[in-house]
Amino acid sequence: MKTKTKRLKRTLIALGIILFLLVALFVFLMVWFLGASYPAFDSIAEEAFVIQGLKEGISPQGLCALPEGSEYDFAMSGYMVDKSPSRVYLIKSGTDEAKYITLRTKEGEAVNSHFGGVTATEHYLIVADGKKLVRIPLESALSAENGAAVEIYDDFETEINVAFCYYHAEENLLFFGEFYRSSNYETDGSHHLEKDGETNYAFVYAYCADETKTGGIAKATPESILSVRGKVQGIAVTEDKVFLSCSYGLADSGLYCYTNPLHGGELYCEIDGVPVYRLDQTNLLSVLTMPCMSEEICIKDGKLYILFESLCNKYKYFVRVQMKNVAAIPLEKIGA
Repeated sequence: MKTKTKRLKRTLIALGIILFLLVALFVFLMVWFLGASYPAFDSIAEEAFVIQGLKEGISPQGLCALPEGSEYDFAMSGYMVDKSPSRVYLIKSGTDEAKYITLRTKEGEAVNSHFGGVTATEHYLIVADGKKLVRIPLESALSAENGAAVEIYDDFETEINVAFCYYHAEENLLFFGEFYRSSNYETDGSHHLEKDGETNYAFVYAYCADETKTGGIAKATPESILSVRGKVQGIAVTEDKVFLSCSYGLADSGLYCYTNPLHGGELYCEIDGVPVYRLDQTNLLSVLTMPCMSEEICIKDGKLYILFESLCNKYKYFVRVQMKNVAAIPLEKIGA
């Protein structure tokens, strides 16, 4: 009898523990999925246009504005989860009209790499492809049929895994940079720069652009280098500010706004004669908390546009907030 009583007690204790864990898990999931709140972001951000290709399996990565007068307003790049050729979507904002192209090499091979970012100069689309920036004529992309493969015109070999890129037309500078996260996305140790106890782990290079030169780069050395924090997914630059989109996984994203140090900012050091400037607490203006998985950003008509990856098939069942639209924020409401 005592043995049966002990067994019953152990069973009840075990059931109680299981019930407690289930309740705790239920509460956690309720708080996780229903407790996400972004009042500052929601008060200034608006839905700009639908993120293309989500139902077809794209993981959105890059976003850029196309030159004024183009038939389409934006380009969005991304890779396909099923390993089919990566895509660049051309989008007309304010409508549901869009099309996509894929890229092929001069040898006719389809490209299915990560497509970490996309930007546009007056006559070319530039796509981040591993350690290269590849170019295709913008007119070829604009005139191509939906789903067509456009041949790569040329490329620029870099020394980093290019995670994002941005063309600043007013100053004719092409920015591209790397992504750092400890343990799985490491960067070269020489890129880890410390000041006053704060370490930056990644570089963003600024090159003078020249569309007539191979790869669209005027010369082999950059004009300057920005030393930045980790987990940067995208950059946008104005004359007086630098914006960084930062995220990784399910954690909240951050939009970091800095004073642009390239115009009179403090020089940190020089590397082979190239000036290096830090983005850190000394020139940080604001940090805006956003839903998870923010990707590349761009500027058009006085607004900052933000792409999100959270509704792609790969992640949509796990994220707290599923963003189906690109968000737009007036520039004057950031870092004021």
